[in-house]
Amino acid sequence: MPVAAAHDGGETYFEVHGEGPAVVLFNADPRPPDHPLRDHAVRFAESMVRGLGDRYRVVLMSYPGRPKDLTFTPDNVSDDMLRVADAAGIDGFAWWGYSFGGVVGMQLALRTERVTALAMTGFPPIGGPYAEMLRYSRALAGVEVDAFGAAIPEEQRAQLPQFATFYEAMAGFDDRAAQPRITCPRLCFVGGEDRITAGTELITDIGGAVERHRAELEALGWSVEVIPGLDHFGATAADVVLPRLSGFLDHHVGPR
Repeated sequence: MPVAAAHDGGETYFEVHGEGPAVVLFNADPRPPDHPLRDHAVRFAESMVRGLGDRYRVVLMSYPGRPKDLTFTPDNVSDDMLRVADAAGIDGFAWWGYSFGGVVGMQLALRTERVTALAMTGFPPIGGPYAEMLRYSRALAGVEVDAFGAAIPEEQRAQLPQFATFYEAMAGFDDRAAQPRITCPRLCFVGGEDRITAGTELITDIGGAVERHRAELEALGWSVEVIPGLDHFGATAADVVLPRLSGFLDHHVGPR
């Protein structure tokens, strides 16, 4: 079973499929936990491997594994991602991440030149709602049922406090000032109706933030798309992600 040692002494399970330039898919869990969306997650990972594995070395992972409540910081998470890359035998790699995975990818690209291309879905590269997500993460730690009304398994509830740790460590982070340090090719696409809510309370408008900053992002070198009608979850469908990600990768890092 391929595993990488994590910063806390735990292990990160990962899989590698195909040959060619490496691409790490943070949000394609090859062993998703039991959850109402588990079947969707399994089909998504399988679709991404089928769509990319003929010409890319696709790395999937199950992360974060055991809870890392007090050590789940951007530095340590980035270190864990590089440990996975090392264990998979890859040096440079493209990255795709959705929502929190997009946040991780951007933090990783700020810390290492091994990221050859950065693709984010469901989070704005400028105007990121870090303070809002901190409040949301703290609130989630006390939630027992998910948006579908189903009880959240204890294994997943145990994971929630660490995200507050992550966003606490990002206090004062200026994503606009950080932009010149990201020099690899960059892609951001989100749903036009992408909003994170807690019940009827709006936490943040992801689609609106990307649209507001579109011109600035494009001037900085980002490829940007706001997809009409799609919400936060809808932008993770394989038929949405795969054509956009594969076109981006084929143009910037594909086999020559």
